[in-house]
Amino acid sequence: MIATVYTSKNKVMTLYRKLGIILTMILLLMTACWDQKELSNRSIWIGSGFDRIGKEDIVLSGQILIPSQHAPSGGNGSSPDKGYFVVTGKGKNVSEAAADLQGRLSREVFPSHRGVVFIGEQFTQEGIADMLDEHTRNPEVRLRTDFFVVKGGTAKELLQSAYPLEKIPAIGASKELEHTSGIKQTTLMRFLRAASSDGISPILPAISMGLNNNDNQDVTKKQAFRINGIAIFDKKKLSLKGFINQKEAIHVNWITGVQNSTTLTAHVNQNQDRVSLHLSRIGRRIGLDNKSGKLVFHVQLTGKGIIHENQSQLDLRNPANVKLVKEALESEAAKEVKETIVKMQKIYHEDIFGFGEVLHRKNPSAWKKVKNNWNSHFAEAEFNVKADFTVTQIGLTGPGLHLREEETIP
Repeated sequence: MIATVYTSKNKVMTLYRKLGIILTMILLLMTACWDQKELSNRSIWIGSGFDRIGKEDIVLSGQILIPSQHAPSGGNGSSPDKGYFVVTGKGKNVSEAAADLQGRLSREVFPSHRGVVFIGEQFTQEGIADMLDEHTRNPEVRLRTDFFVVKGGTAKELLQSAYPLEKIPAIGASKELEHTSGIKQTTLMRFLRAASSDGISPILPAISMGLNNNDNQDVTKKQAFRINGIAIFDKKKLSLKGFINQKEAIHVNWITGVQNSTTLTAHVNQNQDRVSLHLSRIGRRIGLDNKSGKLVFHVQLTGKGIIHENQSQLDLRNPANVKLVKEALESEAAKEVKETIVKMQKIYHEDIFGFGEVLHRKNPSAWKKVKNNWNSHFAEAEFNVKADFTVTQIGLTGPGLHLREEETIP
């Protein structure tokens, strides 16, 4: 009996020793960081830019945070000084350019906070595969990064520009992208997935310097930039093929499932009066027929939204008038999306929508026959596009309050 009690106590003491050793190791790991570097000895890299000099040298630009301009202060915290500066390096490849850039800084660069990368249009024309290799190979670089193609300009120019609403212009680009699509995107991840997958071609959002030629807005007398459509890349070379505008970009994002809100406008009568519907919940369904060797895709656009503007004389308290408006908006949406698909078929011959992936999922045997030359088959495919919307609200009034009763259409 005594031996049994002694053995039990011995087991308990052994267990306590093991737990003590484990806890000691955890505490040592938590309280020590042998490779720690003070932030005061680092340069915080917020945004990058890639340009080319001719076809050889790469110019790498970095938008570097100035800590003193972001420190808490009294008053309203405003400061006339920039919260950043731009430094550049040059080299035969990205690594050499990055080393040259580091040599121009008194502190070691810290790229882990770099969430935005701009690529000059000229750079993309020669292909971006080499730049992507360095960016994805470097363990200090995040893959959850937004990439932009600077349409009609250089990345360095954009990084040096000012943005009225943000102290760090690169952050303004990401926020603009979020508001144009309705969700936070990680465009690098989407690009890499498309580039390494069959059945979809890679794209990046395009961004432009300044305002439109017809724009007379002041914008606090500072330079600005705006999201300006999508840059389309060749599937094999990863080089720029061309651009589509922002409205067409919304159609692409709608089909690919990236977009979650948009506003549509359509004519509703012979007087060409317009009605606008804001869709806050949109989706799509894609079906497929493969009869007699002819690929036919059926695209169903869906959405729920509120009437934001009614320029017609229709009294929208009447369900028949709401139905008329709904059908006009559905017809217009289907027509516009179909035109974007046809443009990609006939001009660019690149499936940026992922219809090849749909074919792969729904009919693997048919996909095997066309996968090696999919973009050619995509250009010959047939597309039927329809829309089905639900109008959840018509606003606070049926007809316009400025109309007399005899002017309204009940």
